[in-house]
Amino acid sequence: MENRTRLNLLLYAALSAITFIFLIMTSNPGISIPLFFLIQLAAVYFVIRNRGEVKNFRGILLMVPIFIISLNRFISTSSLWAPINFLVIVGLYSVMILMLKGNLIINKLNLKGILLVILNVFAPIIHFITPFRWIAERSKDTERTLIIKRILIGILISVPSVLFLVFMLSSADMIFKNNFDSYLIWIEKVFEAFNFFKLIVGTIAGLYLFGHLYSVFEEKDNGIENIITLNSNPFKVKGDIIILNILLVSILFIYTIFMVIQFRYLFSAGELPNGLNYAEYARRGFFELVFLSVLNIGLILLITYLLKDKIYIEKNKWAIGTKMMLIYLCIITGTLLISSYYRMSLYDGAYGFTRLRILVYLFLFFEAAGLISTLIYILKHNFNLLFVYAVIGIGFYLTINIVKIDTVIAKRNIDMYLAGQTESLDMDYLTSLSADTAPEIMRLVDDDIKFVIKHKARNYLRDKYEYLSNQEYNWQSYNLSADKAKKLLEGNKEKLLLK
Repeated sequence: MENRTRLNLLLYAALSAITFIFLIMTSNPGISIPLFFLIQLAAVYFVIRNRGEVKNFRGILLMVPIFIISLNRFISTSSLWAPINFLVIVGLYSVMILMLKGNLIINKLNLKGILLVILNVFAPIIHFITPFRWIAERSKDTERTLIIKRILIGILISVPSVLFLVFMLSSADMIFKNNFDSYLIWIEKVFEAFNFFKLIVGTIAGLYLFGHLYSVFEEKDNGIENIITLNSNPFKVKGDIIILNILLVSILFIYTIFMVIQFRYLFSAGELPNGLNYAEYARRGFFELVFLSVLNIGLILLITYLLKDKIYIEKNKWAIGTKMMLIYLCIITGTLLISSYYRMSLYDGAYGFTRLRILVYLFLFFEAAGLISTLIYILKHNFNLLFVYAVIGIGFYLTINIVKIDTVIAKRNIDMYLAGQTESLDMDYLTSLSADTAPEIMRLVDDDIKFVIKHKARNYLRDKYEYLSNQEYNWQSYNLSADKAKKLLEGNKEKLLLK
C-alpha cells in the first residue's frame, strides 16, 4: 500500500476519533450528530476519490440514509430510536464498505449477502492493530528512532524538574502561585472535558471506522467476508406441488369465510353481536390480523421458493393453479391490511393516537408496498424481491426517524378534545412524551379548558421549562424542538404563572 494512502487512512482514523469524542460523546448531543456524519462523508470521499481499489464508488451514497437517520436527534427531543439507530447505522456502514469493495451488489441482494453484511460488521476489529504496525515499521529507521528516544528521555527528565521548580516558586511568590493556580484550573477543565473514558471510546470508534475503510484498500482480500463464498451453489430444498396446493386451498377456504364476516360486520356496518361497539370490535384481533398479514407474505415467499422449478422453469400442469392461489392469497392479505387499517381508524377515532398506533399506521403503509412487490414477484419471478424489501425497510425506518411522532400524537388528541369528539383527554399519557409536545399542550392552558386538564398542562409545561432552563447546553447540543419549546415557554411566562 502506498505511503500516501496509509497517511490518508491514519488521518481519517485520527479525525474520526477526535470528532467522535467532541461531537458524539458530548453531553446531550443534538446538531453535532448530523455534523459528525457530514464530516464522515467528506473524509470518506477524500480518501476514496480517484482510487482504483474502489470497485463501486456509488456505495458512498449509503451516507445519505445514515445522515437522515442522524437528523432525528437534531429535529426531535425524543430518544425513542437512539439504540436502534446506532445498530442501523453500523449495518449501513457495513453495506457501504462492501459496496465500495465490490463484494456486494445491492440490487442483487440475497440471503448470503445479508449474512455477509452481518459478518462484515465485526471485520474492522481484525485491523485495529494495523495503524500501530505501520508506526512500528517506520520506527525501524535507526536514526529517527534514536531521535525519538532522546526526545522521550528529555520529557521524562523535564516533567519532575518542572513540577519541583513550580512548587518552589509558588512557595516563594504568592502572585506567581495565584497565576499558576488559574492555569491548573484550566488544565483540570481540559482533562475533565477530555477524560480517559472518552479518549478510550473515541479511539475505539476511530480504529473501527479506520478498519472498515482500510479493508477497501487491503492488497490481499483476507477479510471476514471470505467465510462466505458468494458464487457457490446453495443447497436447494424442493417442495411437493400437490401437498402445498392442498395447504393453500385449506388456508384460502378459511380466509374466504373470514372475509365474508368482515364485509358483513366491519365494512358494511352490520349489527354487531353481544352488544359490542365498533371501537371494541376494531380493537379486538387487530394485532392478530397484522401478524397474519406478515405471515401470509412469508408463506407466499416460502412456497414460491420451494416450487420455483415446478412453477417457473418446468411449468408443471399444477403451476397455473398454484400461481392463481398465490395471487388470491395476496388479495386476501391486502384485504387484511385494509381491515387492519379500518379497525385502527375506528379505534383511534374513539380514543386518539399513541406511539404504537402511529407506528402501526406507518407499518401498514409500507407493508402494503411490500405486498404489491410480492405480487409482482409472483408474476415475474426474476424480480429481486429481497432488494425491494430492503429499500422499503430503509424507507420505513427513515420515515419514523424524521416524523415527530410525539407532536402528531399531541396535535391529534388535543384537536379531538377541543372539537368535542372526546369528553376526556389522557393527560397522563401526553405528559409522559418528549418536549416535542410542548407547543400543542400550550393550547390547553386557555381559560375555557377544564380546570383539571389546564392544571396538569400548566404543571407539565412548568416542569419542561425548568428542565430546559437548567439543562447544560453547548453548541453541539442544539436541537430544533428543544429550542422551539424553550422560546415558546419563555414567551408565555405569564400564562404559565412563571417568575
